[in-house]
Amino acid sequence: MLKKIFFIVFLFGQFNPVKSQSLVFAQLTGSPVLSTSGWNLTGAAYSGDTGGDVNGSNDELILTDNIASSSGGIFYSQPIDLGTCYQWNVEFDFRIFDGNGADGIAFCFLDVPPAGFVSGGGVGIPGTANGIKVIFDTYDNGCGSNPEIQIYNGSGYTECASGIVRVNNSGGNLNFIRSNGYNHAVINYNNGTVSVSVNGTPYLSATYSASMIGYMGFTASTGGSNDRHSIKNAIIYADIATSDAGSDITICNGVTGQIGVVSNSSYIYQWTPATGLNQTTVSNPMVNLSNTGSAPILQTYTVQTNLASNPTSCPSFDSVVITILPTSSTSLNESICQGGTYNFGGQQLSAAGNYSQTLQNIFGCDSIIYLTLTVNPIISSQISQSICQGGSYNFNGQILSSAGVYTDTLQTASGCDSVVNLTLSILPPITNSINHSICQGEVFFYNGQTLTTAGNYPFNFQTSEGCDSIVTVNLTVFPVPSLPIIASNSPLLCDGDLLSISTENLNGATYNWNGPGSFHSEETNFSFSAHIENTGIYTLNVTQNGCVSPTAVTQVEILNYFTFDDFDFPNVITPNSDGINDELDIEAHFHTCLKYSLYIYNRWGNLVYMQPYGGIPFSGKTDDDILLNDGVYTYRLVYENGEKLGFIHVIK
Repeated sequence: MLKKIFFIVFLFGQFNPVKSQSLVFAQLTGSPVLSTSGWNLTGAAYSGDTGGDVNGSNDELILTDNIASSSGGIFYSQPIDLGTCYQWNVEFDFRIFDGNGADGIAFCFLDVPPAGFVSGGGVGIPGTANGIKVIFDTYDNGCGSNPEIQIYNGSGYTECASGIVRVNNSGGNLNFIRSNGYNHAVINYNNGTVSVSVNGTPYLSATYSASMIGYMGFTASTGGSNDRHSIKNAIIYADIATSDAGSDITICNGVTGQIGVVSNSSYIYQWTPATGLNQTTVSNPMVNLSNTGSAPILQTYTVQTNLASNPTSCPSFDSVVITILPTSSTSLNESICQGGTYNFGGQQLSAAGNYSQTLQNIFGCDSIIYLTLTVNPIISSQISQSICQGGSYNFNGQILSSAGVYTDTLQTASGCDSVVNLTLSILPPITNSINHSICQGEVFFYNGQTLTTAGNYPFNFQTSEGCDSIVTVNLTVFPVPSLPIIASNSPLLCDGDLLSISTENLNGATYNWNGPGSFHSEETNFSFSAHIENTGIYTLNVTQNGCVSPTAVTQVEILNYFTFDDFDFPNVITPNSDGINDELDIEAHFHTCLKYSLYIYNRWGNLVYMQPYGGIPFSGKTDDDILLNDGVYTYRLVYENGEKLGFIHVIK
C-alpha cells in the first residue's frame, strides 16, 4: 500500500551551516548501489557510475548523459512548508563533465516538480514551476561570463531573467565548476536567506520572502550541447520528525503482531487508535485484534511523531494497515444409538462427551471443530396432545378422535427405537369476556371494529389449536365532566391578603389545579396569603371515571403590592391655601397597603411634625398647628422593614 506522511515543521534559533540541523530529512546515499527510496526520478535520471569518482560502483545519480536535448530530475516525495520550516540546509557533491559544455545543474525548491523531459535551456526546470533555484550554470546564453553560480526565486528559469543574484567567472575563478572531479556544495536556507558555498568557500547569498509548500530536488539539462551531469552524497538536514509506521502486516485472529520501526531517541510517539495496542507511546507497539467473522478485516493505525526536544511542534504522521485473518470454529452436535460408534476424523467414538480437532482454514489460520456427541438409549416418550371437539389426530397413521391413551413404536432420526405413549384430550369451545370503558366522544378499536356506544359485543376467534373461542366485549361509555365553575375572591386589595379559590365537589372526581410558581393542588378548594409571585392564571381540570373536563381558568390579581422602595418622594410644598400643592399627602401620590410614620425635622434636627399612618397630611405646620418658616426641612419616612430619608422645601 502507499503511505502518506505529513510534516508540520517549526524550527527555532540561530542557523549555523550543516550542524544547525541535527536530523536528516532526506538523503541520496548508498554504496555499492545508490538508494533512491523516497525519491521520484524524472526524465533521463538514473543510478550509475560516471568514472569521475574513485570507485566503479553505481553510487551516483546521473541526471543526464552527455547527449544533446536531454533533461533529468530527482525530487524527494515529501514536501516542506517554508511557512513553518524556515531553516534547512543541503549538502551534495556535483560533477559536470564528459562533453563539450551544456546547461548545468540546479538544486530546486519547487511547488510542482518536473514530471518528465523538460525541453530548452532552463536547466531542466519547467517554465511554470515556482520556487527557489540555485544554479551551477556552465553555458553562456549571453548574460554573463560562465560558469556562474546563481540564485533565483520565481517561476521557471532563464539565465537572463530579472532578479537573478549571480557570481560569474571573473578571471576564471569559477572554472572548477565544470571539471572531471566532484565539487562539494552547501546550500543554507535561514528565514528566507539563501547562501551558497562550494568546497568550503562562500560565494553568494540572497534573501526572499517565501512561505510556500514545495519539494526539494535536483535538475539538469544539456540543451543544444552535451555534458554528463551527476550528483552523489546528497543530504538534506531539517529538524523534522519523520514518521514511519512500518510495513503492513497480516495476523490471525488472537495472534500478536508488531508494527512500527526501531525507536529513535530523538522522537516521541503517539499511536491512534489505542484499540488492540499494548502501548501507544512507543515506536513499535504490539497489536492483538479479534476477528470473529468469516472474512479478513482491515485496521489502520496512525503514528504521530514529534521531536523529543520540541514535543509541542514538528509532528508528522504515517499509517500502517493490519489485516486480521479470521480463525474459524465449527460446533457439531451428533448422536448415536446406544452400542453404535461415530467416526470423528478417524477416531471411532462410542461414549458421549465433548471432543475437538484443530485444522487450518483457507487463510492458513486455525479452524477448530468442536463435537458434542450424545449416545441415545432405547427410550420411551410421553406425548400429550389436545384436539378440538369434533376434530381428529393422526398418530403415525392412526386417525384418533376420542380422548384416551395410545402406544406406538417408532424409530428416531438416528435409527434408534422409540416407544411413544400418547395421551389425547378433547378441547371444548372457549368463552371469554373483556370489560372496557371509554369517555364520551372516544373510540375503542377491537378486532378491526370501531366501538363508540355502550353495550356487549361478541367476537369469534380461533385458539392456537384451531378451536372456537368467543370473546365478548362489555363496553361502558362515561360522560365527560362539564367545564368546572371556579369561585374566587380575586382581586385582592393588598399584598399578603388571604386568597380563597374553590369549585363544586363532584362525587368520585379528582381535581388538578395549576398556577404560577409551580403551584399545584388536588383539593376542591384552597386558600393562602397571596403575594405578587402568586398572581396570574390558575387552571382547573376535573377527572371523573377517567374522563377529563375542559380546562377552567381564573385570574388572580393584587391591586396594591407596591413598596416605598418604588416611591419618589415630593421635594417641595407651597402651603399658601391656593389649593395647589398645599400639603404633602403621601397616599394621594402613592397608594400602598404598608403602614408608615412621617417625621419632619428643622435644620437643627428638631422634630417639628409627626404624621402617623392615616393621620393628617403635613401642610407646612408643626404638630401645634404653627405655620413653619420657608426653608429646607428633613423628612424621615419609617415603614416596615425600611425607611426613606430626604429633604423637602417649604415655600409659602
